[in-house]
Amino acid sequence: MFNFPKTTTVREIQRNYKKIFEEVKRTKEPIVVMKNNKPDIAIVDIKKLEELEAIASANQGFLEYLQGKAKSYKSLAHIK
Repeated sequence: MFNFPKTTTVREIQRNYKKIFEEVKRTKEPIVVMKNNKPDIAIVDIKKLEELEAIASANQGFLEYLQGKAKSYKSLAHIK
């Protein structure tokens, strides 16, 4: 089930940044910062960001495999 991310404003961050940062660290869920009532940036826990980067990298590798750009080797000894 999709849950819309929590939102905050720049003003709220200025007033309560410690509380907001601790919530992101505790829940591992991003908080979207709104600017002019539109999403502008997101505050993301660093471990969650690393997970997202790993997933993106794996997806890119799989896409290259599907496009025939990946090479296959029988063992590490065959890599030059």
